[in-house]
Amino acid sequence: MFQIDRSYIENVNLESLQSRIWDIRSDFKDDPTLPHIENYGTTEEAFEAYLEKKQKFEDFKDTWRSRRLLIFGSVFLLTVAAFSLFVKGATWEAYATGFMLCMLIYMVYMTIVAFRGKKFQHNPNETFIKALLFWDENREG
Repeated sequence: MFQIDRSYIENVNLESLQSRIWDIRSDFKDDPTLPHIENYGTTEEAFEAYLEKKQKFEDFKDTWRSRRLLIFGSVFLLTVAAFSLFVKGATWEAYATGFMLCMLIYMVYMTIVAFRGKKFQHNPNETFIKALLFWDENREG
């Protein structure tokens, strides 16, 4: 038998936040030191709905991270190609316009993230998630 070297994925987080929270709550539900949802002023249904929305937001950010170079490269190349077709001798203008369009796309993305991320601040569900993750990192055994 051969052994597969998996040392290259030790520092990669392959789990989602939602599954990590579910694992903590299901694996250690009998532990008396585990933070309880009732102490954070929220209900189980509201927390599950919040966790699903937060996971969708995190997935949106991960999708952007994986595709941003493709988006920027395509926009930049299409802009330079369009300039070269319609405007003769305007090379630096083409590069500048492509760069500006890429920056505009990035600014729109950052604005979307800021507005969507704002609803996750100062929320009792967010406090509960932080408490669970802190408890998981600092538990004994």
